[in-house]
Amino acid sequence: MNRDNPSQAPSSQKLSGTEIAKHNSKQSCWVVIHGKAYDVTEFLPEHPGGPKIILKYAGKDATEAYEPIHPPDTLDKYLDKSKHLGPVDESTVEKEEKEFDPDEAERQKRIEKMPILEQCYNLMDFEAVARGVMKKQAWAYYSSGADDEIVRFPFLSLTCHFYWNING
Repeated sequence: MNRDNPSQAPSSQKLSGTEIAKHNSKQSCWVVIHGKAYDVTEFLPEHPGGPKIILKYAGKDATEAYEPIHPPDTLDKYLDKSKHLGPVDESTVEKEEKEFDPDEAERQKRIEKMPILEQCYNLMDFEAVARGVMKKQAWAYYSSGADDEIVRFPFLSLTCHFYWNING
């Protein structure tokens, strides 16, 4: 089977972790996200976060690093379909060993105590909850307005103005 063009592979065939691990450099960079392999080699110089973070997961499962920062449809929207390589036999993919992280344990406790959606009345409530339950890297990304400062700050200003006019 020709792995240079995986789109010609039978759809029932799953890629192995061994095959994915071969593509771990700037010259050929594949990552696994949610059990599917993607060739992100050409995207490396365009990645808004820089190529370094992608290369850290080259040839491996990048789901845990990818998920908190990217909307679920990002790959479908922005990565050409020819770069969608197909399903992966996840039992063969290298997993990173995680050390105990006390910050993550505390975050999990905050998630358990998180208020239900109906208890958040305005943007400031949502932001306070998000600050406590999101991973630090994800919070830094979203709170910076990296996607859209146009919406966040005027809306926050309007919310504060509206709140003070009604209650003032």
